[in-house]
Amino acid sequence: MDGKQALDFGASSDFPSLLRLQGLLAPAAQIGPMNARGEIVPTESTTILAFKFSDGVLVAGDRRATSGNTVVYDRADKVLEIDRRSIMAIAGVPATAWEMARVLEHSFQFFRRTQLQEMSVDGKVRALSKLLRDNFGFALQGVGIVVPIFATYDVKASPSARLYFYDAMGAQF
Repeated sequence: MDGKQALDFGASSDFPSLLRLQGLLAPAAQIGPMNARGEIVPTESTTILAFKFSDGVLVAGDRRATSGNTVVYDRADKVLEIDRRSIMAIAGVPATAWEMARVLEHSFQFFRRTQLQEMSVDGKVRALSKLLRDNFGFALQGVGIVVPIFATYDVKASPSARLYFYDAMGAQF
């Protein structure tokens, strides 16, 4: 071994660990704010709220867009108008949610123009559910999870205001 000590790194070692042991790996960059003990304080979540009352529905959301534990934008629109009678509040990946909102908006417009009537509330609810199911592969990979609240009203039904909650797989509640 020519005076050099043989290193046994074991079977579970990976390349960055080997570099770190040899002092060849730069220290990791700080990925978020830290508390007094040096622990990372995670920035997480989105807040969207929806309340149903006798005269309608009130939907609100914060304006913060996060990526992991980092705030990337604090003026994001989280409550999106889909058509004259429907809105969607989003929690999750903004780019995916905004694209879903655009697809819904165009789908509802296309239906209205080709059928000469508004899409039914059940049709709107199912359209969003299908978009969420189609996105589930990305959600499993951790790159596109969206959990929306959908609010709409039906002038022919009583009560006319409707509020729907979804999970990441598209199930409505």
